[in-house]
Amino acid sequence: CAPAPAATETPPAPFAGSVEEARFEWSLALHAVLKEWQDGLYDDDVAFQAALGPAADTAAAAILDGCGEAPCGYGAALVSNARSLLLLYDGDADRALADDPARRVIFQNYSVFVADAGFFDAATLAAIDAYYAGLPPRLLSTGTLGVGTPDETAFCTMTCKNAFKCGDDAAPGTIVSFTKIGFNVFAEQLGDRSENAFRSNTFGAAWPATPDADGFMSVFRHENAHQFDRTMNTRQQDLRTNIAARCTIDQNWLRAGLFVAQGSNAYFQGAPQEIVASQVGNQYSYSTSTQLEVARYRVDAVGDLLAMEWFVFNVDVVGDETSATFFERLGPGYTAAIPVGLDRAYAGGPATQLRVPGCGYFDFAYDVSTGHLTSYAYTPGFGETDPATPCVPNLLGTLFPTREPTLKPTPAPSVPPTAAPWRSGFPPCGVIVMKGDNKDIVQCATSPLEGHAISCCDDSNACTRFHPMGTIGNETDNGPPYTFRDPLGGNAEGKYNKNGYCMGGKTNNLKGGSFPAVGRWLPSTYWEAKDMCEKYSLKLCDQLALSNDPGVAPHCKDQKCNRDKRMVWTDLPCDSYSQFTCAPSETPTAAPTSTAAPTDAPTNTPADAPTETPTE
Repeated sequence: CAPAPAATETPPAPFAGSVEEARFEWSLALHAVLKEWQDGLYDDDVAFQAALGPAADTAAAAILDGCGEAPCGYGAALVSNARSLLLLYDGDADRALADDPARRVIFQNYSVFVADAGFFDAATLAAIDAYYAGLPPRLLSTGTLGVGTPDETAFCTMTCKNAFKCGDDAAPGTIVSFTKIGFNVFAEQLGDRSENAFRSNTFGAAWPATPDADGFMSVFRHENAHQFDRTMNTRQQDLRTNIAARCTIDQNWLRAGLFVAQGSNAYFQGAPQEIVASQVGNQYSYSTSTQLEVARYRVDAVGDLLAMEWFVFNVDVVGDETSATFFERLGPGYTAAIPVGLDRAYAGGPATQLRVPGCGYFDFAYDVSTGHLTSYAYTPGFGETDPATPCVPNLLGTLFPTREPTLKPTPAPSVPPTAAPWRSGFPPCGVIVMKGDNKDIVQCATSPLEGHAISCCDDSNACTRFHPMGTIGNETDNGPPYTFRDPLGGNAEGKYNKNGYCMGGKTNNLKGGSFPAVGRWLPSTYWEAKDMCEKYSLKLCDQLALSNDPGVAPHCKDQKCNRDKRMVWTDLPCDSYSQFTCAPSETPTAAPTSTAAPTDAPTNTPADAPTETPTE
């Protein structure tokens, strides 16, 4: 691995027998081997398994020594594949990204490898991290990582292929991703440009201007939303087909102003794989309340329910059984994830009510024979009295219970039973999440639907990351992957040899095992973490950490389970720390309050046009 030449505008001279040729040929070969390893071709190859350890050590040394990631030296593709080898072999990013803290944190927290030849700057990486932090755990695990699907992958690769180009030579960018799940984004930084997914002259002058989104993040959200198709069940897939079949004009779609020659309706009819990517990725994931207002406008102005039916479909895809997430713009590149109460007609069925914090109740009715949406009703909450008022969610995400009495008594018994009521008890100011090896690195989690790691405490505040279910004494570090499902119903997959079973998620941490027996951490919501602890007569740790010594609660440092680099749930209110000043009032109000009326819709001037065509 000789030093690489600096990046240039053109490729180096013909490099037969040169260092550059060697790098490119080794990149090709390593990329092919990684793909075959992932596909299981070497599971029974004793020689291959024996060679893995030394090969990984060589890759780690090359990264630390500095192979050079300049695209025109062809070192970028080689280094990226060396990192992939270590990620697959180690199951973590400690060696693969030892020289790159920002990308290491993204991988450790979300199992997403940013393969960009070092192109993205700190601000762009921070926005990527923030997006995944607010993504509902189900969309990350089933969508981005394909857990439980035929596409399940050790990790997802996010490429920026153009960052690997040398002049007109784009070949290196084609050999930096081998994982079953991956996506590509443009070579641009946060703040380089803006676009507006709500652009549409089809609603007329009555429709207010909406704020622009950051161009890079629009593409990034779009590509991530492509992965959400993987999470849809048969009912949702059929519903998408059914609604699309009834759309005949551009205005039937939420993204009615898509800037394509054939118009939105023709485009989506011919490319159904773009429906969720465009309407959830570009719109819903940037400003859910704006998309809701588009749908309400269509119903109230011309009596067209199809746009509202698309909105409810989006909620259906993003939500779980009893909750959903609204995303609200904090700035051009950032959004806040806000938990929203959700009722379904039956388990796994269509949404019948949304309870939006700081806003009100949305009820939905359906034709019993066709399943089509027939009406919606909005009842303002928090003192609001005008049903025409735009729905502006409370960014703190303070939820309120289902209203009582119900507007219409439910037949007894319900067939099938109604969904469980929205869960309360999450501190209104949020709770602290703490880095698993450092009490001084803390964040305020304002949504119980964020995804973080689990450690639990007993009454004396002694912490653990393991199920108190005994151990398997005859397992070894290089033994076969082991699946454990605890008898109380929690999904606690994973083996950690003689130490026991890790709380929440899968962690094999095998050194030398074959794919897919590699360490993987799956994030848990606050409620999942709390329930997991309470199942074993434990609790989420709720005392301030006194030191960074091993085993101290709540970070529980050095207690295995590949959690030291993760953020860990606690039950400490955010205002336990002076930097988070959001203490509740001394006397709680009977019901959450809001301003007398939400502010008018933002008046920033939208861009003239979004990008001409969605990304691939």
